[in-house]
Amino acid sequence: MTLEHWIRVSTRQMAPRSTALLKLIFSDPDLAGDEPVWLHELIRLMAPFGLDERATRTSVFRLTEQGCLQSRRHGRRASYEVAPAAADGLRAAWRRLNAAPERHWDGDWTLLINAGGRIGAATYATLRKALANHGYCALAPNVLARPTDHETRGQDDLSELGEDAHMEIFKVSGRQVTGGRPPAEFGREAWDLSAARADYERFMQQCGPLRDTLQSSPAPTAEQAFVIRVLVGLAWHQCRHNDPMLPLEFLPEDWPARAAYDLYRDLRRYTQAGAQRHVHSAPVVIPAILARPVPELCAQAA
Repeated sequence: MTLEHWIRVSTRQMAPRSTALLKLIFSDPDLAGDEPVWLHELIRLMAPFGLDERATRTSVFRLTEQGCLQSRRHGRRASYEVAPAAADGLRAAWRRLNAAPERHWDGDWTLLINAGGRIGAATYATLRKALANHGYCALAPNVLARPTDHETRGQDDLSELGEDAHMEIFKVSGRQVTGGRPPAEFGREAWDLSAARADYERFMQQCGPLRDTLQSSPAPTAEQAFVIRVLVGLAWHQCRHNDPMLPLEFLPEDWPARAAYDLYRDLRRYTQAGAQRHVHSAPVVIPAILARPVPELCAQAA
């Protein structure tokens, strides 16, 4: 398998949307710079994915309307950068995307209680679905529960749901929610991990041969490295989107997250230098929205 073959097949299969590509590029600290990026440079970066100027302009406009990006006019030209209000959200999403899978339960639980059923059924269903990917399960009617660890403790999972949800949900912490059952047994019953498992296995099937090719072939061109890095990032994002990121005690022994994470980390390392050259070749600079890089990934890339 050649790199061009992998890129061509993966681009066709994934059919990446320009909005998702732009968010990934703006949030990746290894592609970040210090200044806003010109619109025509964003158009250049989107071209290898089969996205034309019109599609890129539309997506940039949409992200600006949503408050994710902000524009600055320079005569007839425009540059774009991450909006200050969106920076924390992108930073949190990046930390979640790149967090190592080895997390241990500290014995506590976080409970979200719809006291008195004050949130309507439709809104509560939306809340339950949104929080499922943050490790919450339906412990009982109107009660959501999540085993906590040192990384998730204190996180405000309701921030994306609006002020109404904040006002109506009662949040408490406690122990012994499992009633003495082994955590692994409770994990099998309370969470459906089938979608996440399928995503991780699909990721390894798709990207495992790519690692072999990168290890045995000459270094990819700068553009190839950039495209591979972004496509791999999108595929990994799908894995993490369906993974509730439970502590190890609640997961099956053959859980594939570690092997998939190691593959993802290796592919980032192999493509880092070339991807950076491509992004800055015009030159193009992207806002440095992250206060600090992800320690493990940067240590591996060093």
